[in-house]
Amino acid sequence: MAADPAVHESDTRDDEDAPYEVSREVQRWPGVWRVYIAARSEEILADSERCVAARPAEPGLKVLHHAIERHLALAAKYSGERQGWRRWLTGQAIEGAWSNVFGATILLYGLLPAGELNARAPEVLATGRAYLAADDARLTQLATRAAAGDIDERDRSLLMSVLRAGYNAASIESGRVRSFRNMLFGGVVILTLIVSGLIAIGAIWPQAIPMCGNGTLLASFGARQNQVCPAGANGPTAGDVPLVALMGMLGAALATAASLSTRSELSTRYSLAVAQNLLKAPAGVATAIVGLLILNSGFVPGFAGLSSQTSILVWAMVFGYAQQVVTRFVDQRANTLLHAASPNAPTSPPSR
Repeated sequence: MAADPAVHESDTRDDEDAPYEVSREVQRWPGVWRVYIAARSEEILADSERCVAARPAEPGLKVLHHAIERHLALAAKYSGERQGWRRWLTGQAIEGAWSNVFGATILLYGLLPAGELNARAPEVLATGRAYLAADDARLTQLATRAAAGDIDERDRSLLMSVLRAGYNAASIESGRVRSFRNMLFGGVVILTLIVSGLIAIGAIWPQAIPMCGNGTLLASFGARQNQVCPAGANGPTAGDVPLVALMGMLGAALATAASLSTRSELSTRYSLAVAQNLLKAPAGVATAIVGLLILNSGFVPGFAGLSSQTSILVWAMVFGYAQQVVTRFVDQRANTLLHAASPNAPTSPPSR
């Protein structure tokens, strides 16, 4: 009977020494994380082959070596795939690649000679301190053993346990960053649609969203004067709201440029900087329009109203810059998540 073509060769082979193929092709798709995956996979594979070659007679080492090769082959498969928008949102390729690299790293500690465990303990301890609570029992026990400098074969399982727990916590924190990134992009889309609708309404029906100044305080005393509008006319025109929106975006851009000097990008699987900066543009438009409506309504006590085109445009830019008051809370949440997901953050994870 002919063999079932659906059965893969790797599932039917009997030679346990036959290696699993780990792709060494240069990645075709963009993404620095793919370079990290490829480099880390090569390091793990070299260590694994060295450990097996150094102790060929020990039973069970080849089984671990093949398991490491399977993890690295899956990591190469995930990193070699092109990401569509669905995989980009779910992080399937990145999470799949890193999860398998982490799994291979954990199994590598089952292959390492006992004499190397003491030298590798600080690396495991640093990973645990980056992601685990300071009072974690496994972390405390490993820190005590590492301080004594007598890590040996008895601690192999402890090293693997701390490493596994640290990697699991890292994946959870990374998932929170990814979810927040998706929420930010969703907020950018919704807010952009809202302000686009306001601009369209203002362009079609200028009287619906009045941006013109009329000296509200003088008008309250009976003095009448011609209106001054953002576009320079004496009455509402189709260009008023779009011009105010543009000035609001200018103010938001200045605020974004100012924030770049104090922002430090942490090493995480996902970046929030693009989503944070994109959110400021529609937020600046919204605050500029709403701010001018408030000033023109006479709601602010003692404010004499907008009496010149220059003052209207300046106030629109100021309100656009003031979107920082709203987006500051988003930035604070983003910083908290990034610090929790970064291995370079302080040893004690931020409270949530």
